[in-house]
Amino acid sequence: MFEITEKDLLLVIDMQNVYLPESPWGCERIREAAAYIQYMIERFPKDQCCFTRFLPSGNPDGVWKEYNDQNQKINRNGWMNEYIEELKPYITHENFYTKSKYSCCKNEELKKRIDMYERVFVTGVVAECCVLSSVMDLIDQGKKVMYLTEGIAGVSREKEEMVIKLLEGMSPLHINFC
Repeated sequence: MFEITEKDLLLVIDMQNVYLPESPWGCERIREAAAYIQYMIERFPKDQCCFTRFLPSGNPDGVWKEYNDQNQKINRNGWMNEYIEELKPYITHENFYTKSKYSCCKNEELKKRIDMYERVFVTGVVAECCVLSSVMDLIDQGKKVMYLTEGIAGVSREKEEMVIKLLEGMSPLHINFC
């Protein structure tokens, strides 16, 4: 396993209802990932846990305008944009960040907070989209990424494994798989 220190941050990416299996962007293993995330949250100091959610920008640029237009039904559904019930009790005003791009590192407040840590333990959804984009930005920020495979869900197990294969070339210097 690994020892958690004051230099570590647990990052929970976009565990929203829209990714539940019965929802439009369902991820097969989100419930399993959520259980593992809860396990990890209990091991981290509360002030070393951050949560992100995706909400569309009110003033999108470029292809994001088309993306938001195509996904209006989802974007306007309050329930789909909420966090899954299992993780809501851990969210506070201080540890919750909204983003309107795939990478959570595009949120400047969160980026500043991430800068305070050496290692970032990554969990959440979607492996092949927001998680992958965030991991790449974290590496570019100079962070050691701890990729918690049991706490990350993709659309399918096959897609999750494809992301791991893609990122393996950056291991062990930039990323560790746990």
